[in-house]
This record gives sequence, C-alpha cells and structure tokens, in this order.
Amino acid sequence: MNANQKPVFESKLRQIRASVFKNVDKVGRPYYNTQLVRRYQSGNDEWSNSSHFTGKSDLLLARQLIEESLKFISEQEGAGGPL
Repeated sequence: MNANQKPVFESKLRQIRASVFKNVDKVGRPYYNTQLVRRYQSGNDEWSNSSHFTGKSDLLLARQLIEESLKFISEQEGAGGPL
C-alpha cells in the first residue's frame, strides 16, 4: 500500500474508520489490506489518526467496521473478477 493509493472500500461509524486497499502479489493475485483508525482532534484543533481505541464503545464500532470490511473482501474474492 503506497501513500497515494485510494481505498476500494471505506466505511465510517462516528470517529472510527475502516479502509480497504487492493494490492496484487508477484504472480498477479489480488489481496486486501485493511486499515482501522480512530480520528481525534489534537490540542491545536488539528485532526489526527490513532490506532488506539478508547473504551467498549470504540471497540464495538471497530468490530462492526471489521465485519463490513470482511463482507466486502469476501464479496470481491467470490466475484472472481477484477475490482
């Protein structure tokens, strides 16, 4: 995943966001990376990302986003065609 690559799937629940990126291995098979982040505002009002989740509510949102990402990836792999 390079810095300029756009996600093929993205979903957000409140401050938690899941992004799925499509990649291709050396023999041309697609595989997917998923990034899960919590957005927050720092002390100087700039938005930042964190890989740390606060409390049960963040974890429940993260779990739902992981399930959505897994469903998307499963559908892509089941389709058998290029995305």
